[in-house]
Amino acid sequence: MLPEEQQACDHQKCRQPVGASTAKVPSQRGRNDVKGSVVGGVARSKDRALPRWASTAVVVYLSVTFAVVAAVLLGSGLLLDLDAGFKEGLLLALVVLTLPVSFAYFVIGTFDASAVLGLTTVLYYFGYFVLAVVNAGLFRWIVLSARKRKPVPTAATAHTMPAATPQYPREKLRGITPDVGKLWWAVPVAVLLSLPQWMVAGIAWCGISGCSGGGFGVATGSEWIAVILSAANGVILAVAVFAVRWLYPTGKRAIIALAAGTLFGLLGAAVTHG
Repeated sequence: MLPEEQQACDHQKCRQPVGASTAKVPSQRGRNDVKGSVVGGVARSKDRALPRWASTAVVVYLSVTFAVVAAVLLGSGLLLDLDAGFKEGLLLALVVLTLPVSFAYFVIGTFDASAVLGLTTVLYYFGYFVLAVVNAGLFRWIVLSARKRKPVPTAATAHTMPAATPQYPREKLRGITPDVGKLWWAVPVAVLLSLPQWMVAGIAWCGISGCSGGGFGVATGSEWIAVILSAANGVILAVAVFAVRWLYPTGKRAIIALAAGTLFGLLGAAVTHG
C-alpha cells in the first residue's frame, strides 16, 4: 500500500503545478486585457484632444474676437468715446477675424445698420462671435483629422503582433511618415479657405477697378488690409502643413511650414495686387 500511496501522491504533486500554471494563464490574460483596454482608452482620449499649441491658438482666437465684439458694442452704445476711424477699424478687424463667412454677414448687416445699441444690434455683433466659434470648431476638426494615425501596437498587444505590418506600421520618429498622404486634402482645404481673403485683398490694394487705373480709378489708403489678409492666408497654409505629422523631427516640419506659408502669402499678395 505504501508504494501505491507514494505513487498517488507523486501523481497529485505532478498535477498540482500543471493546474496552477493553467489557472495563471487566464488571470495573466485578463490583466493584459484590462491593461490593453486602459491603454486603448487613454490613446483614444489623446486622439480626441488638441495638442497644446492648437488649444492655445483656439483660446487666444476666441478671446481676441470676444474682446473686439465687446469693444464694438461699447463703442456703438456711446459708452466709450472712440474715434469714428477707430470704430471702423474695430469692425474691420472683426470681419477679418471671422472670415470667410463674415464678409457676406457684414454685407447683409449693412442693410440694417443702426447707431442705437438695441437688442438687434447686440445679437448682430454676437453673431460674429458665433462665426468665430464655428471657425474654431472647423480648425479643431482639421487638426484632429490631420493628426489621426493608423493604429500602432502597444506593449500590451505586442505579443500578438511581433512584426510591423501594413495594417499596423511602426511609428517613425525621423523622416517622412505615411501621413504625408494627408497633405493632398489639407493643402487644398487651406487654399479654399484663403479664397475669400484673396477677393477682399484684391479690392483693398487699389479699389474695385484694380491697380490699372481704369473705371473708377485707383483707390488708396486700404493697402494695409490687403497686407493683413495676405499674411492671414500664409498662416492658414502654414498651420495646414504643420498640423499634419508627415515629417519628423518636428523642427524640420515647422521650418518647412513657415517657408510654405511665407511663399503662399507673398504669392497671394502678388496675384491680388496685379
